[in-house]
Amino acid sequence: MWLDHLPASAAFCDVETTGFGQHDRVVSFGGIGMISRNLAKNRPSLEYLHLVFDPGRSNHRNAERIHGFSVSTLRLQDPFAAHAADVWRFLTSYELLVAHNAAFDLRFINREMRLSGLPPLTRPVYCTMKGYRALDLGGSASLSAVCGHIHLARSGDLHDAIEDAWLTMQIYLWLHGCPLARQLRGSLPRTPFNLRHVESGPYHVGQQGAHTRYVPSARRV
Repeated sequence: MWLDHLPASAAFCDVETTGFGQHDRVVSFGGIGMISRNLAKNRPSLEYLHLVFDPGRSNHRNAERIHGFSVSTLRLQDPFAAHAADVWRFLTSYELLVAHNAAFDLRFINREMRLSGLPPLTRPVYCTMKGYRALDLGGSASLSAVCGHIHLARSGDLHDAIEDAWLTMQIYLWLHGCPLARQLRGSLPRTPFNLRHVESGPYHVGQQGAHTRYVPSARRV
């Protein structure tokens, strides 16, 4: 049975960044926690963590076009260090960490952990990009390309960390012969939990004041 090939639990994660260089920083984090036995019972109970941060530096060219967060919006947010413990606790609560191009995501996450005075993540890691390449199907192994192969796509043009984590989960389940739980997409928290008020742009939130600060907890659905 496909369940025999899954760990007891897994956290699927994705980050958006200011760029790809060694001095670039994380802009947003999306994490989805899954308990495998609940999926097998057709009663999936997923835990979400969706956060946005002030990276302390400007986006590189095209970065804003990719993730949608302007410099003016990001300057209103807390730095990663303010929520680093939440991210660390979330990711270490699961047996396996899963990401597409995991080397990229974990490099940035562990750099932020180090800058926040926290230890690096040491959980086993599964890379869905490598898992797809191992099938030797040819063509690109980018997240968009693999999603196209299994008839999935982003809901818009922006690369949203929580949606990309969800797509990574779908690829992981497909690679392991599991039924796809596509109906879960409607429960995704599309607005970051800690987003502060901005006056305009794709991430406008009317209820959160610009000077309100709170520490989010993961949400379970």
